[in-house]
Amino acid sequence: MNYKDAFAIDEKSSLDQGNKDYKFNLKNYSNYEPKLVYDFYLKYFIRLLLFETRILELHGFLQHHYDYCNDPELYYSVLDLEVVPKIEEIIDHAQVRLEGRGYYKEVKLENGFTESEGIIQNYDLDYPLMFHQTSLSRKHKEFAKRVEIINKFILDYKGKKEKRPLKWIAGPSQLAVIIQELILQGYMEGDMRNGDVNCRKLARELYDVFDIKDCDSASSIEIYLSPGNKRHKGAKQKFDDRNFLIPPARLT
Repeated sequence: MNYKDAFAIDEKSSLDQGNKDYKFNLKNYSNYEPKLVYDFYLKYFIRLLLFETRILELHGFLQHHYDYCNDPELYYSVLDLEVVPKIEEIIDHAQVRLEGRGYYKEVKLENGFTESEGIIQNYDLDYPLMFHQTSLSRKHKEFAKRVEIINKFILDYKGKKEKRPLKWIAGPSQLAVIIQELILQGYMEGDMRNGDVNCRKLARELYDVFDIKDCDSASSIEIYLSPGNKRHKGAKQKFDDRNFLIPPARLT
């Protein structure tokens, strides 16, 4: 499994930037691949969720990773089947650990990373430290509340999948072209990323709202939303050939 697809991660390597693209993003440590331990980003995500995100911001944190991850279905599966059980394990088995930190015959790298037996890890983001800090700081009740928030977030998502009140009887390409044109002409606004409309997030919002014919994922909409995608160009050309026009909002 590629956990990088399940979470919102900076596009550039941590070597190429000083700050994260977004507040809740995970930093991209691709510079340590392929030696990076396979579940590094899962541990990293849990660490941020439990220890570095205020509980009042937790819903925003969870929503951000849904909006910006590569695979939202994988994201929710990981939340449900791996993140929640691991947090419950941390709550149930947290204990102060007096033994030294680190790994067997480790070689220290930068930013807290070490290499041990050919695997690169980071003790600051590893489970033993989480067990220790949870017990030391008596975080059990707070973390249990965080689990409740995560479970509600998952249930809300499942409810959205089951209830999409607006039925779009055409295909995803037609919806994408029309929505893009409405944004372009000033009738709608979309979330922006690096100066452009965040097509990935917009596709997921449309997928949540519309029951769309022949569309089983948000990615089916996304490919038609991006103006630089050849599928968008082909779909829009069909509209142009039939003189489709939405006038600028300021003129209507």
